[in-house]
Amino acid sequence: MDLTIDEQRLIAEYRRLTATGRDDLLAYASSLVRQAGTEKSSDNDTATNQCRLKRAEPHPEAEKTPFFTE
Repeated sequence: MDLTIDEQRLIAEYRRLTATGRDDLLAYASSLVRQAGTEKSSDNDTATNQCRLKRAEPHPEAEKTPFFTE
């Protein structure tokens, strides 16, 4: 697995943390996840942080009606 320089730096910094520092980081990350969860459940959601999915392409070979070729 190839990591970028920034990813390697983050891993090294995380390994240097003490046990309390890791607990603080975990508490902060869980609070961010909770905030993101409450933002997603709001009634007036916007699609700014979502990607648009392409519609499914038609596949004639998957239809239940047989087709014939010569």
